[in-house]
Amino acid sequence: MKTIDNRKIKKYGITILYGFILVCSDIIIGGASCFLAYYLRFFTGFFNPAVFIAHQNQQYLYYSLIFIGAILLFYLIFRLYNLRTIYKDPFYYLKIFASPVLGILLIVIIDQSDKSIAFSRLWILFLALLSIVLLFFSRYLIGIVTRKIIKNTDFLGEDVIRGIRGNVLDYKSLSRLNKKIVYGIFLIITDVVFLCISFYLSYFLRFKTGEIAELNKTYFIETNYFFYSLVFIILSILVFFVFNLYDRDKIYKGSGYYSRLFKAVFINIIVIIFVGYIFEQFTFSRKWILLLALFNLVLIFFGRFSIETITQKLIKKYGIIPRTLIVGIGENAKRIEDSLKKYSKEDDIILGHVDKKQRIGKDKEYSKDFTILGYLENLKDIIYENNIQRVIISSPEFKYDEILDILERLKGLDITVLIFPGFFEFSLRRLSMREIGGVPLMQVANIGFFGINLFLKNFIDYVLGVILFIFFILIYLVVGFMIKINSKGPVFFKQKRMTKDCKIFYMYKFRTMYMDAEERLKELIECNEADGPLFKMKDDPRITKVGRFLRRFSIDEIPQIINVLKGELSLVGPRPPLPVEVQQYNDWEMKRMNVKQGMTGLWQISGRSDLSFEEMARLDLYYIQNWSIEIDVKILIKTIPTVLFGKGAY
Repeated sequence: MKTIDNRKIKKYGITILYGFILVCSDIIIGGASCFLAYYLRFFTGFFNPAVFIAHQNQQYLYYSLIFIGAILLFYLIFRLYNLRTIYKDPFYYLKIFASPVLGILLIVIIDQSDKSIAFSRLWILFLALLSIVLLFFSRYLIGIVTRKIIKNTDFLGEDVIRGIRGNVLDYKSLSRLNKKIVYGIFLIITDVVFLCISFYLSYFLRFKTGEIAELNKTYFIETNYFFYSLVFIILSILVFFVFNLYDRDKIYKGSGYYSRLFKAVFINIIVIIFVGYIFEQFTFSRKWILLLALFNLVLIFFGRFSIETITQKLIKKYGIIPRTLIVGIGENAKRIEDSLKKYSKEDDIILGHVDKKQRIGKDKEYSKDFTILGYLENLKDIIYENNIQRVIISSPEFKYDEILDILERLKGLDITVLIFPGFFEFSLRRLSMREIGGVPLMQVANIGFFGINLFLKNFIDYVLGVILFIFFILIYLVVGFMIKINSKGPVFFKQKRMTKDCKIFYMYKFRTMYMDAEERLKELIECNEADGPLFKMKDDPRITKVGRFLRRFSIDEIPQIINVLKGELSLVGPRPPLPVEVQQYNDWEMKRMNVKQGMTGLWQISGRSDLSFEEMARLDLYYIQNWSIEIDVKILIKTIPTVLFGKGAY
């Protein structure tokens, strides 16, 4: 009994000691953040130290004490000094970030209520950034040391030990709603931080530095700019909510995420201009507005992109990957599985399929191509047993009443339910939902290669074609010399290809093969590594040494710019096929020939030679059905890293 009491005393002693160490650490880090922010603001040459007045020392000390006290108070409220709870809390690191932000807000509120005490806005910015970074790393390092110490004792037990991995994995056990809330809070915090930075930078550049600054004039508007900045930050967050920019289920590739973000930022700018027009007693600087729009766009996009990148890395590293179940075992269900495995950025774990017992038993040979987890009749049990987070219903495999029955079975479950509408070739940007007479309908936008769209595409082809032709003139000379000294034969290789409406043209390339390549093809036909009407061979002996290098980085395709200028090719489009390939096309593959073929396309940035012929054809059809100038621009941009890294080229 006495031993147990001593054990309890030691546990309490360790807990109290740990809390005391954390308090001391937070005071030191908080004080260091205040001092470093103060030093950067007033004792470095870049930030106008001349504006500093010596008697402000006491004021900054006063605000520093408030800030440190606020951190300790919020950490105490969030229970971040209790060794038994902090490492088990999936919101642990979120609370670490939130507390200094709340401390900064407290200082701002006090400043607004007591005008006798003022502080530098830049000091506040430095303090926010430094405190968030330093407090996080101090807590992280203390956590590492603590876990090592705890492992060598048996007072507290292994269940107390939690690192970043443990907290991230705890996040996995949260309900879907709580996950969305946590993710949304992180987005709000980063948006607020970057909005503050953009408002300050635009003000600082406009009035404090450079040629556009007006240092010789006296301004009494800093308070006005600061007040309206706070108002517009709040309005920005509200606008982002309206555009569903904090809902994890609605900010994914293909949802128009970044276009909505772009619209939301510009709506904020318009609101600022409108308010400045209504309240004439305070007129905004037009230069400030221009800088604000620029910084808002760049920083908000950077913040969102960074969070997405970090999130995907954490998901992959710690295995917090959506466990997905596909309802159905037909052809469409198989394509859904293949597409998710190959193209999904979330790296979904496709556990398998379910379908009706009668349907699975009816065609056992066909069912062998699928991982069957069970029968549709036991859908709920399968979801619970396999911890399924996402269910995709392949609607073409079921009748209307069967889909209603499936949805009824899924009611009340904490999962994401998605229904495949029955076609792959349409982008969400082309589709919109509407209701007529109580009937839900899907409207398809009428887009295509005609009218002004076709004119713009051709115009871009000719303008960029001329620019690229001039830019690559030196490369033409260098590559031509390399080809000549490496093997006998001409520099350029002309090959019959087909473009729009199956018109034959000669496509130009740098020669990458020996002169007898066509004759040797018959000997190698059995070594074909491609499916469909294509011939691909990774280690093709017909390719010269220089040719291998040219193909690796797609330099051999540069002369196709000449075809673009002649109007035979477009910069972006389906892959131009050989006449012998077109002869083997079926009806749906022939749709690729309805538009002008291209130098690059979706097939180029999605795997090139690593793609099967069917995948290549489907990508081309997707491009044709959903074409826009924006898609062309994206493909051209993505082609650059694809070519530089030689992905899928041989």
